[in-house]
Amino acid sequence: MRIGLNLLYLIPGIVGGTEIYARGLLAGLKQIKPDHEFVLFVNRESASLFSDDAPNFTKVVCPVFAENRKERYFFEQFKLRQYIERYKIDILHSLAYTSPLFLRCPIVVSIHDLNFKALRNEMSFSRRFMLGLIVGQAVRRSNKVIAMSNFSRQEILREYQVPSEKTVVIYEAVDVDNIKNSTGGAPELPDIKQPYIVAFNSAAVTTNKNIPRLIEAFLDAKKHRQLKQKLVIIGHRHPLGKETQDVETPGANPDIVWTGYLNRQKVFDILKHSDFLVFPSFYEGFGLPALEAMAAGVPVVCSNTASLPEVVGDAGIFFDPFSVKDIAAKLEQAATDPKLRDNLREKGFKNLERFSWKQTAEQTMAVYNDIMKNRQPP
Repeated sequence: MRIGLNLLYLIPGIVGGTEIYARGLLAGLKQIKPDHEFVLFVNRESASLFSDDAPNFTKVVCPVFAENRKERYFFEQFKLRQYIERYKIDILHSLAYTSPLFLRCPIVVSIHDLNFKALRNEMSFSRRFMLGLIVGQAVRRSNKVIAMSNFSRQEILREYQVPSEKTVVIYEAVDVDNIKNSTGGAPELPDIKQPYIVAFNSAAVTTNKNIPRLIEAFLDAKKHRQLKQKLVIIGHRHPLGKETQDVETPGANPDIVWTGYLNRQKVFDILKHSDFLVFPSFYEGFGLPALEAMAAGVPVVCSNTASLPEVVGDAGIFFDPFSVKDIAAKLEQAATDPKLRDNLREKGFKNLERFSWKQTAEQTMAVYNDIMKNRQPP
C-alpha cells in the first residue's frame, strides 16, 4: 500500500519532541523495511530535513510555510487532499495532532498530549479555539489515534469520549547509539564547572516545566542542605516570578547557569557530564529528556505526575512537583549519594530496553495493516 505521512507541522529546531518523533519513526520504518511505499508531505521550512534516499520513500514539498499557522491549517484542511488523491494515498498518518477533513482514505493521527487543554491559560483564545476544533475533529474522524503514553491515552478518552479500541499506545524512543557517540567532549561554556545538575526549559513560556519551583527548591537546598552542585538550565530564560527574583538578572546567582539555545551536540555534552537530570514538569505527554538522560548514562530525578512514572519506571527518584520542600529533599538525596546515582544509572540502562524506534515503527506498521485489513471509511 501507499502510506502518506503528514509532516506539514514541522519547523526544524522549534517543535521539539514532535520533530524527534518524526525523525525516529522514519528511521524505524527504514530499519524494518516494510514492503510498502511512503510519501512524505513536508512544508518549505523542512524541505531539506528529510531525505528520500530509500527506494520506497518519496518526499513532496508542499507550497506552504508552517510558521504561518493560519496558512498551514488552511492548506492542510482544504488543499492537502488534492495531493493525497494525486499520489493515490491508501492511508494518511498525520504525525502531530491535526489531520485533513473529508478524506476518502483512512486516517491515523498521533496525539502527543492535550497541552492546549491542560495549559489553556497559556495560549491565546484564538489558537486554543482553533486547536480544540481541529484536534477534536481529527480524533473523532480518524480510524485510529496513536497516543504516546497511557497517561495521554486516558486524557484523550476522557476529553473526547471516543471508543477505547480506537486508541492505541505506542511509545516513543531515543537513538541510544547516537547519544552515546555524540557525547564525550567537556562542556564548552565557561560558566559550567563540575559538579552540576541539569534541567531543561522550553522555547516558549510554559508553566508545566515548573522551573520557578525547581529554582526555589535548589536555592533552599544550597542554603540549608549544603548542596555542592550548580544548576545548569538548558534552554531559554523566561520571567520566573517573585519567588526567584534573585536569579531574574543574568549572572545574579553564580550557582545557576542558563545556557540559552544549544544544538543537540552541546546539549548531550553538558548532559553527560552532569551528576543527574532533574525533570520537574507536572505535565508531559511522554518525557523524552528522561530517556535521553538514561542513554547518556545520567541518573534521573523527576516529577511523580503525568506520564513520567510510566516512562521512567523504577529507574528514577520521584518527587511531588508542587512541593518545593519535597523537590529540595530529593535533590539533596541524589546529590549527596554517589552509590544511589550509580544504581539509578544501571537501572536507566535497563529501562531503555523497553523503548526503540524499531519497535515504534513495527507497532505503527501494525496499525496501518490492521486498518487496511478492516478498511472502513473514516
